[in-house]
Amino acid sequence: MRKFLSVLFLFLLASPIVAGATRSRYPNELPGFRFYRRYFHSMRPFVSDRTQVAQVFGPDSKIEIDGWTLWATFIGDGSTIGGHAWAHNIVGLLASVDLHPKQRVSMLDVKFPSTFRHGVGGVSEINVSCDIYTDSHGLQYWVYSDDSAVAKRGDLMKIVYGPGERLERKIVGSP
Repeated sequence: MRKFLSVLFLFLLASPIVAGATRSRYPNELPGFRFYRRYFHSMRPFVSDRTQVAQVFGPDSKIEIDGWTLWATFIGDGSTIGGHAWAHNIVGLLASVDLHPKQRVSMLDVKFPSTFRHGVGGVSEINVSCDIYTDSHGLQYWVYSDDSAVAKRGDLMKIVYGPGERLERKIVGSP
């Protein structure tokens, strides 16, 4: 019995370590759209630098995989947030990894879980509006709101893997 309790205690002690090692930074990725672990799990927005990103994406910070274009964006020199300086200097660090489908991907039948908040946005360069579904871990799905010259309503524009809210609050600081 004592041996059993010792083994059980060790198992319970190790469980959080194993769980933490297998947990994704983006646990709300939709089925069929799980890219983080598979392609760029070593990268973290607001933490990874250009050298770390280049190890995965190469010197252009861009790769093409399985019908998707993935590219890293970085925090530029002189960047501010809400008109004030960042609480911590993150110039040159990874801002996000953006994935763009090379072919049409309809999201009309997708029901986003309650872990996602709905917002709206747009891209003025191509004059389109989007529904943006965001979770607290920094994952965003941008979906075209209307038919346009570039896509149909309900098509996926991009998936953005950005910083989670907790890390963002720490880095951004108070206005």
